[in-house]
Amino acid sequence: MLKAMLVDDEIFSLKELQLQLENLPNIKIVGTFTSPFEGFYNISVLNPDVIFLDIDMPEISGIYLAEQIMTTHPEVEIIFVTAFDKYAINAFEINAVDYILKPVTLERIQRTIFKLEEKMKKNIATDICSLSNQYEESVRKFFIYEEENIILLSFKDIYYIEALNKSVRIRTKDRLYNSNHPLNYYETKLKNLNFFRPHRGYLVNLEKVAKIIPKINYSFDIKLADIDDLIPVSRANVKLLKELLEI
Repeated sequence: MLKAMLVDDEIFSLKELQLQLENLPNIKIVGTFTSPFEGFYNISVLNPDVIFLDIDMPEISGIYLAEQIMTTHPEVEIIFVTAFDKYAINAFEINAVDYILKPVTLERIQRTIFKLEEKMKKNIATDICSLSNQYEESVRKFFIYEEENIILLSFKDIYYIEALNKSVRIRTKDRLYNSNHPLNYYETKLKNLNFFRPHRGYLVNLEKVAKIIPKINYSFDIKLADIDDLIPVSRANVKLLKELLEI
């Protein structure tokens, strides 16, 4: 259900639009105003999803009011309803959903509501994608305790992780860090983040691979960019590594 606010200084036009919108099951009118200032002040109270807004009003231009709404309430969509077509370019320059000419018909309103719903679906999809990216970025970081310091390390800075006895050593471009977590812990945490376990004792960031160096017995070493370290690849993992690197 979409919450709609109506703003038009002409009471007849306001009532006519209200009657048309009341025929739509997915629209709930939360407020109607003949004063654009009163309408603006009530946005925070009524929390509309969309405002149907006249343009040619004596107190203030609907175009100017829409600009203020988009600044203070960017989540609210704007649909202009006016008797004049001369403002159409201005309306779309501020990214209004639609521009409806009076007199308003039910069919025209239905097309506009469909357009509004499609735009809001896209906005939701964009928000979800943004949240997903933020979450992904957050899980790519972890804390390492070093003496009395807590270091936040990004996974994209890791070149490889090497298993020791009951801990691991984490290699970045500039230095080594020690962690008490086992290698399996990081393998799980880095799952689907382009890390590969070429050998039981190593976990490698595939983004840092510079070259694959053949050795005897059909095994290989991984040469990483910017550092001299070589990472062994067991014969059992050579085929999978080539597939992952598309070579």
